[in-house]
Order: sequence, then structure tokens, then C-alpha cells
Amino acid sequence: MSLTIFASAIAILGISLSINHWRNFKNKEWDQYYPIRAWSRAGIYFCFCYLMSYFSGGMALILNSPIATEAQFQNDNWLIYTACTVSFIVIAYAGVWSYFTPVFERKKNTLMSALFGFLWGSSSGQLFLSIWLFASMIDWPIWAAWIATFTVLSMHQPNWHNIYWDHYIAPEHDTPLTQVIKALGCHIPNLAINLTYLALYDNYFIFVSLQVIACVSAGVGMRFPAPWAAPSTLNLAARTNKKPPRCTGYISEDYKSDPYTPYYPGWKSPNNS
Repeated sequence: MSLTIFASAIAILGISLSINHWRNFKNKEWDQYYPIRAWSRAGIYFCFCYLMSYFSGGMALILNSPIATEAQFQNDNWLIYTACTVSFIVIAYAGVWSYFTPVFERKKNTLMSALFGFLWGSSSGQLFLSIWLFASMIDWPIWAAWIATFTVLSMHQPNWHNIYWDHYIAPEHDTPLTQVIKALGCHIPNLAINLTYLALYDNYFIFVSLQVIACVSAGVGMRFPAPWAAPSTLNLAARTNKKPPRCTGYISEDYKSDPYTPYYPGWKSPNNS
């Protein structure tokens, strides 16, 4: 299957999802978390990111470029940087991110959570790569492309998540405290480290794969529900009164004793899960 046919299929899927969402969910009040609507919105976003990757040339680079070159396997600096980057992603997202993530009363469905994480990571990774490629089209030094890409993504990611993703797609999985911890300990270093890796070595497949690892870890860590799961009976998401409103995360009077916030050694939820 050529990339053009694949991209056309993604475009048709994205349009179909958009029409279905507009017909069935557009005027529905978001008074609690509805997994089927969240998957619908996420699917539209995934299609958009894949199309961005196609039009930027990122998809072709991922598929046609070598995962790593023979010269890189002989380069100690590449081996060390790659090992450190993979280790950071695993520790940051499977460890820190997941530990500082309240799951409330959501049941585990590891397979569906991992599937969502794969779609999320592969699409977001390709979006990041697309911004990098668009920035690299300008005739300026590579460090300027790095700054431009980092600036654009640093502006896009927190706003996209605070205003839309963390309310309409992801189930509540943060508090004001964890938002800061994840930004400083996971997201900002992830972007800085992996953009530098991309700029130095041009390993497109590895770059996107690292985002897949991060998002699969996050999807499983937050217990992202299957689309057929029942709507949550808990509506714990808090938003500001600003326009547009922003998600603040779940607000508790005492995070140490709260049944939903596992931020202390030895903490157990009410059902010990």
C-alpha cells in the first residue's frame, strides 16, 4: 500500500469520525466523563496528526530511513545517548508519571489502555516530528530550528492539554501538584532531550517510538478506559472560570489522606488496588 493510499484512508476515516461526532455528540452536555465520546474526539486528533506527518514528509522518513545506521552502532556517543534517552522515558513515564497519577475508581483494562497509548504516542510523535521538519525547511542553523520547534511545542502542548485534551479526552488523572511534577520531571525534559537526539542523529523511527513508549506507559498508568466502558459516576475534574477554561486537576483538601491521591509511600486505595 502506497503512502498516498494510506493517507487517503486516514483522511476518509478522520472525516467520517468528524461527521459521526458532530451528529451524535456535538450537543451533548459534558457533565461527566464519557469514554465513547473521548475515543471519538481522540480518533479525530490521531487522524490529523497522521496527515500532518504525511504532508510534512515525516511518515516517509519514518518508513524509508534506517532505524539506525551501521556507523551509529559503532559510535559510543550514539549508543550512550540512545540508552540514556530510552532509560529516561521509561523511568519518567512508567515510573514518575504513573506514580503521580490518581486513577480514582477506574478499572484496569491494560490491553485497551495500551492500544490507546500506542495511537496517542504514534500520532503525537509524528506531530512533533512534523513541526521539526517544517522548521527545518527554513534556511537557518539547526540550533535555530531546534529553538523554533521547542518554542512551538512548548506553547502548543500545555494549552492543548489544559484547555481540551485533559477535559474532553483523557479521564481526570491529575491534581495541581502532579501537573507541576509531570511538566518539570517528564514533559519538558522529554521534549528537550528527544529534540536534541533528533537534531544530532536523525533517527526518525526511534524518535517517534520513544513517544509511543511514553504514551503507552501513560495510557496504562491512568487506566484509560475502553470506548465501551460506562460513563464515570465521578466528575472530579475542576476547571478555572477563565475563557477558555483550563483544567486544574482534581482538588483535594488533604492529598496525604485522600483516597484517590497515591503520592506517599505505603499509600493504598480503599480497595487496595
